[in-house]
Amino acid sequence: MVERTAMPQPTAAGVCFVYEDNIYLFGGRDSFSTNHNDLWAYSTTTDTWRKVPTHVPLKARVSASACVVGDCAYLGLGFDGKVQRDSSYLCDFWQYNFKTLKWKRLADFPANTTVKNCLFSTEDAIYATYGFNREFTQDVYRYDIEKNTWEKLSVSASSNVPRAMDIVGATCQERHFVGTGFNHGSLRFWAEWLPQEHKFVPRQKILGAGRNAAACCATPDYVYLAGGRHYGDTLTTGFFYNSIQRYSPQHDQWEYVGSMPYEAENMVIAYINEQLFIGLGENKEGIIQDKWYRFEE
Repeated sequence: MVERTAMPQPTAAGVCFVYEDNIYLFGGRDSFSTNHNDLWAYSTTTDTWRKVPTHVPLKARVSASACVVGDCAYLGLGFDGKVQRDSSYLCDFWQYNFKTLKWKRLADFPANTTVKNCLFSTEDAIYATYGFNREFTQDVYRYDIEKNTWEKLSVSASSNVPRAMDIVGATCQERHFVGTGFNHGSLRFWAEWLPQEHKFVPRQKILGAGRNAAACCATPDYVYLAGGRHYGDTLTTGFFYNSIQRYSPQHDQWEYVGSMPYEAENMVIAYINEQLFIGLGENKEGIIQDKWYRFEE
C-alpha cells in the first residue's frame, strides 16, 4: 500500500465512480454521523482532492448507487435518515453530464428498495440489482436510457443465489457479477447476472467467512473485493476485514492478494489508469476514516 493524500472529509458509506483521470465520491456520512450530498473528485495525476464546484441537487444520503455511461454519471437512490420510515428510502435518480457540468433529474426508481443497489450498465440500459427496504430482495430493474423509463424484470430464481442486502458487484470483461451481503448472516455467495436471460448464475464463492458492507470494483482482468464485516450473531463472534481478494472471471476462481492497513466496512475502491485506489470507511470502533491508498500487489 502507498499512502496518498487523505480525504478532506472522513467518509463512510459513500459511492464512487470513475471518469477520465478522476475518481468521484458522492454522499456518505462523516465522523459526526451527518449525511452529506457533496461531490468530490480525486485526481490521480496530482494526488489531490477537490470539491466539485457545482450545486448538487440531490439530498444528503448514504448507500447511494452510481455508474458511468459515456460522458454521464447516473446516480441516486440510497437512504437519508436514521429512522426506519419509508420516506427515508430515496427513489430519485439523476444524470450528471461531465462535459456540461449540468444535472438532470430522471424518472424515479419505481420501488423503495433503494439501499445499496448494484448498478450494471450497457450502452443503452442500466440494471439496478438487489436493494433493500425492510426485507431481503433479489430484484432487478432495467432503466432504458433513451426512453427514460424503468421496468421490473422477471428474474429466474436459483436456490444457490439467495435474496440479500448489503451486496456488492462489478462488471469485468463485459460480464456482470454480484455477491456477498447479508441474509440472517454474512454471505459468501457470488453470481453472474445474465441480462439477455434475466437470471443469476452461481459462481465460485468468495474465500473465507461471509462478509457484507465490503468494497468492490473491477479491472480489465479481475474483480477486487476488500474490507467489510462478518456478522456472527453475537458481539464476540463478529469481526471486520482488512483482507483483499480478487476474482478471475476466466477461471471462476478467487485468491488473496493483500490487505489494508486497517479493518473497516463501507469503504470504497476504484480502478483508474491501471491503478487501484482504496480507503475511507468505518472501523469496528465506529471511527470514520479519511485514509486513502494506492494498492500495489
